Amino acid sequence: MAEIQCARCGSRSEGLARAPLPGPVGEAVLEQVCPACWDEWRRVQVKLINEYRIEVTDPGQYDRLIGEMTVFLNLRRD
Repeated sequence: MAEIQCARCGSRSEGLARAPLPGPVGEAVLEQVCPACWDEWRRVQVKLINEYRIEVTDPGQYDRLIGEMTVFLNLRRD
């Protein structure tokens, strides 16, 4: 695990052990998000999925959820 500066809270800490999602989005999370903020996102994600009845198997709705995650975590996606 590498030390990162979290894009959301600004703290310097050990990053996640591995990318939590496949592809470039997962790599962005791995490089920019601390474990505490990732855990917070996971709780918020459950609320969003339930409140908006998001079907994560639907590509359009999954993209919407990823967009919400990007904003919540303040991710840079180069």
